[in-house]
Amino acid sequence: MLLTKKIAHHGETARSPMLQSLQRGLSQALPTMDRRAFLRRSGLGVGVGLAASQLTLVKKSHAGVAGVAVGDGKIEVKRTICTHCSVGCAVDAVVENGVWVRQEPVFDSPINLGAHCAKGAALREHGHGEFRLRYPMKLVNGKYKRISWDTALTEISEKMLELKKASGPDSVYFIGSSKHNNEQSYLMRKFVSYWGTNNCDHQARICHSTTVAGVANTWGYGAMTNSYNDMQNSKCALYIGSNAAEAHPVSMLHMLHAKETGTKMIVVDPRFTRTAAKSDEYVRIRSGSDIAFLLGVLYHVLANNW
Repeated sequence: MLLTKKIAHHGETARSPMLQSLQRGLSQALPTMDRRAFLRRSGLGVGVGLAASQLTLVKKSHAGVAGVAVGDGKIEVKRTICTHCSVGCAVDAVVENGVWVRQEPVFDSPINLGAHCAKGAALREHGHGEFRLRYPMKLVNGKYKRISWDTALTEISEKMLELKKASGPDSVYFIGSSKHNNEQSYLMRKFVSYWGTNNCDHQARICHSTTVAGVANTWGYGAMTNSYNDMQNSKCALYIGSNAAEAHPVSMLHMLHAKETGTKMIVVDPRFTRTAAKSDEYVRIRSGSDIAFLLGVLYHVLANNW
């Protein structure tokens, strides 16, 4: 409580949105946590926050403007949403003299709870990173060599026309991106039509179409059927074929919080993963025997009238 009072006092003088966010997050969390849980969450939040801020090291010279010393310019904190996936983690973007120089996870966000995944922590780097690829590269004798845009466009177009002449327009398959806006998607589809094929689809056809069909047939609705609140209020969670600690760290964070309030976690996996390391019960099955395992679980459920 002393910490929140200090933060509140500092926030009144500095009026920092980040400190206000941290204060709100702590005020929501402190009344329901014991000392041990508070230290665990604090360590996790501080560790992830430090990692995120270190991943977004800045070219301060870009933030400086003529006649203004670096550090003396106008600094704004703009609340935004990470665009890497559909989870919707909240991010505070620090903007200095109109340049996005740093980012922080939002502590009072009900989604990411003051944390970032690895991709989210590098959000600023995606468009503003100093090590971002800025020109075409070609693999020559095992090493990548820089080439001009004209050379890249010429070589790609010549290869495509060669394929079309030899095997027809259906020999090429085009995949869109979840990062495309409506106009980009329209132009790509128009280009594919002029090319003379219907071999065009969205990248989600590969990563989500099977789950949509499966969930729709099972539950009658082709999307998720539960929320993070359900996770934190469950008595038991079964992970099978899932390594959330690496594949979905934000949901894993909610699961770890649920474990603090008594949720039992069971992980079924041929490999002992990072998720399995946090489980209360780890069930190691042979690869390909998941259906047999689930049928066995159903047998016991029905035999015991559960």
